[in-house]
Amino acid sequence: MTRTTVDIDPRALDAARVELGTKGLSETVNAALRDVGRRRALARFDVTRDIDGTPADVELNRRERFAEPEE
Repeated sequence: MTRTTVDIDPRALDAARVELGTKGLSETVNAALRDVGRRRALARFDVTRDIDGTPADVELNRRERFAEPEE
C-alpha cells in the first residue's frame, strides 16, 4: 500500500465510518474507495448485455434462487 498525507474532513470521515461500519481511518478510507468503485461498476452494469439468457431466463432463475423453501 501507498502511504500518503491527506487532509480529511473529520465529519465526513465519521459519517463514512458509521455508514461503512469501519473502525480506523485507513480502514474507512479504503472501504469508501472500494465502495465508490463498486457503485460505478453497478451503474455501468447492463442486464441485457452482461447476463447470459433472455429476460425470461433471468426472471425464472431469479425466482428459483429466491423462492421460499417448501415445507
